[in-house]
Amino acid sequence: MKKRLISMVLSVTLIGSLMVGCSGKDDSQDANTTTEKTKIRMTYWNNESTVASLLEYLKEAVPDVEIEYQFIDNSNYDTIVDTQLSANEGPDIICESPASSLKHARLGYISDVSTLGEKFSDAGTSVYSYNGSTYALPGISWFEGIYFNKQLFEENNIELPTTFDEYIAVCKKLQGLGIKPLAAGLKSWEPLLKNSMAFVAAEYLSTEEGKDFGANLRDGKATLDGNWNQYLEKWSEMISEGIYESNMTGIDHDQALEEFATGKAAMFCSGPWDLETIQAKNPDLQIDMMPFYGTKKSEGWLIGGPGCGFSINENSKNKEAAMKVLEAIATEEGQKALWENNQGGSSYLTGVTFDLPEAYNSASSALEAGNVYCPWNEWGVAAAAHEDYGTEMQNLILGNQDISQTLKNVDSAIKELLEK
Repeated sequence: MKKRLISMVLSVTLIGSLMVGCSGKDDSQDANTTTEKTKIRMTYWNNESTVASLLEYLKEAVPDVEIEYQFIDNSNYDTIVDTQLSANEGPDIICESPASSLKHARLGYISDVSTLGEKFSDAGTSVYSYNGSTYALPGISWFEGIYFNKQLFEENNIELPTTFDEYIAVCKKLQGLGIKPLAAGLKSWEPLLKNSMAFVAAEYLSTEEGKDFGANLRDGKATLDGNWNQYLEKWSEMISEGIYESNMTGIDHDQALEEFATGKAAMFCSGPWDLETIQAKNPDLQIDMMPFYGTKKSEGWLIGGPGCGFSINENSKNKEAAMKVLEAIATEEGQKALWENNQGGSSYLTGVTFDLPEAYNSASSALEAGNVYCPWNEWGVAAAAHEDYGTEMQNLILGNQDISQTLKNVDSAIKELLEK
């Protein structure tokens, strides 16, 4: 009996020891177990290299969130994202254009991020606003101005212009010296679009009279024809003075860049994305950028705006995690990480500035004044008609139509988009 009692005590003790041992092992495992990450998906029309530094930063800033980056080619981006969102599916974080964000906000597809939006300037958030609320956070801006050959300007005692008329005078002086004023690849519709719209922005859209034009156009209350004619008549001196020539419609972007880089033309309209290529072709080229001008003296204007807007899918099952990511982007560190792969642009986050290369010294006043504007960003669902505008401007320079007919044709494209 005694032996059996001792045996039972030993058994209980052994079992107890095993249980304590097992319990201790479980506690150790729990302590070493990594918290499970919330997986979310972010989609963008630019490849991953354009946000590589941002994604690395977010791994540290939001360690409990794992981001799957999905690249969708720009040609299919809107169609794919629209289809997914209409089925209450799609990515958790959507990179939006101003036009798509307006459409998605109207349809209730994306979330109100106004609280975070207050950290950004109005210039950045206005194009992502609907009914007084902000639906996307602006990314780093893109901008385009007029690159110029500093050495050519200095050797020929040419002062930088401060108005459109002075710019025309500079071009005529260069022509008189046998120097091509401006290299332009008008095989693409983009140069005529941007150059002419920059003038209209400086002359009309930035004024009290024209500030609501974009909103009125997207609401079907305004047309280009009847409003822009007088400004394009003035701008068309670029054509009548031979600065833009019809034979340029046979030249592509790369050929125009080559002309400028090799000193065969004094100026070239482009942005930071071409700087490295220009410098690689001619390391000795002294390059700077001036803004576009209207008829009145000002700091000038650059064509540009937010590269993309970060929005949250209203039907996301991981809205809290997605919001953490946007909160991290809306910091100085987040903006710097985003800028790393988009150098040359600027941040819309209040108080955040970046040191720009010397190649933008003469555009710095326009940048500091916030004079960076993209007119078609305010056209809403009709924004796609900016390509029609560029194409119709090609027809204008080829002599196929006058300014009124050019604008009427674009208005027809806008009307069709608004009625869809």
